[in-house]
Amino acid sequence: MSRVYELYRRLESIQPFGDLERGFRAEVHDPVWFLGRQWQMGEHHGEDASSPVEVRYALDQIPLLPFDGNPDLDPQVVPPEAIVESEPDDWWTPGRRVRLGKAYADAASLPPVDQADPSLLLASMPFPYDRFDGKGYDGFRLYQTQSQNAIFDTVFAEVSPEMPRDLWDPAELAYQATFQAGPLELPLPRHDGGHIDWYSVDAASGPVVPGTGQADHQVIPSRMHYPGAPHPRWWQIENARVDIGGFPPDRAHFATMLLIDLIASHSDDWFTFPVTTANGNLVQLREVVIKDSFDDTWIVTPPTGWSLFALSGAQDAGLDSATLLLWPTVTSPLVGTVHEEVVLGVDEDANMLWAVEMRLNGKDLPTAESSLTGPDDGQTPGGTGVDGSARLAYRYNPAYGLRPYWHPYTIDNVNGNRRFVQGRLADLRTSPAELMPEAQAVLLRDGANYTADPAQQTAPVHQIEPATVPDQGLRLQRRWMLVRQTDGRPRLWMQRQRLPLLSPPVSGLRFDVLEQEETPA
Repeated sequence: MSRVYELYRRLESIQPFGDLERGFRAEVHDPVWFLGRQWQMGEHHGEDASSPVEVRYALDQIPLLPFDGNPDLDPQVVPPEAIVESEPDDWWTPGRRVRLGKAYADAASLPPVDQADPSLLLASMPFPYDRFDGKGYDGFRLYQTQSQNAIFDTVFAEVSPEMPRDLWDPAELAYQATFQAGPLELPLPRHDGGHIDWYSVDAASGPVVPGTGQADHQVIPSRMHYPGAPHPRWWQIENARVDIGGFPPDRAHFATMLLIDLIASHSDDWFTFPVTTANGNLVQLREVVIKDSFDDTWIVTPPTGWSLFALSGAQDAGLDSATLLLWPTVTSPLVGTVHEEVVLGVDEDANMLWAVEMRLNGKDLPTAESSLTGPDDGQTPGGTGVDGSARLAYRYNPAYGLRPYWHPYTIDNVNGNRRFVQGRLADLRTSPAELMPEAQAVLLRDGANYTADPAQQTAPVHQIEPATVPDQGLRLQRRWMLVRQTDGRPRLWMQRQRLPLLSPPVSGLRFDVLEQEETPA
């Protein structure tokens, strides 16, 4: 009879000590070396400091006033981009033009479309509303031309009587605005379109009104956290994916140098606390009192004449150096497609400034060279030579290089100022010569000087300061922008923006030439 022996072998851990006290001592092999390193790093000069556990602060707030006194342009509710970049007719969107035009035509019993005044019909609608051109009344044109009556007041009751002012400077191709905080002015000198933040404005000199005093706030501070920050306790390993030492500082990376100094010299001794305030205010901290874990109280005073974030001219205007402007800036707007696009640049060969309309009403434009075929009376007729051979025929082509939607600007003196003044090309291939179509883009018009009737045009249609256009040229765009205000309501406006260009447009314009006609084979 066979016997089966089952033999099991396994490894079991045996705890050599009866307690964990020695492990918690965190012993090192050479403690003198650690003491030497602490002496080298200056850690022996440190204090037995505590940690903050409570912060009490008080602040003053100077509210920004509604722009131009318009309650619909309140910086505490409306983002500054919408205030600065809005156009007077932004309220009249294509949908409202169609809807209110139909409502007024039905209520006032206007004639049918085929018998109506063409100036009251929809025209030049952007894509995809261009299919309504000539097929209905334009609510915006009716609002501008029709007299006040009961029907008018009922249909157009929703139209705001106060439209925003156009802040675009057509000569400088930038926005100019000034906000008010009481009697204190906050100018926005040049805004190219796009994001606006606290540093976009300056503080002009003037009397400063006392801010609204706020009750003391009591908050709990917390350690400042950032990727790669050292941990305050033992046996905690920092995130290895962030290597602060991998970013060597230089004069071009001042922020990186401060970050490395923060980690190497101050370790985890930085704390932050929240400050509760409201948008659309100039905020000044009046008092900060800190209570630490030893129950000691510390009063923090900011340095005089210096601040990491400060408005330009704040001290000249009587503000503290630590004054900060807060307003509801646009972070992630809904950006529409380009509605208009214009390219500007100085053509040295043609010795003039060209403005090229690339896009109108949401559609790309053909800006290729026009046909060079001249008129019949511009030809040099052929014939028979003295020796009986056929003479060559030539065609006269003036001003080679004419292109549609290209508009010239020539240097002129306007009211004592040197300006690029918009002109119009003449097509000399016809007899008599005809003027090329004028510019249609709003970006190439001066709202103060432009009139729809050329007979009433007394001032130049558009003027540009020569220093505004750099050597490489500019790209101007108009597009719809949509955001939500702080009260949750949507805000829609048409934004104008100037962008850099790699090289200016070149027309290839040359002198008049005679070109030999091709003879049939």
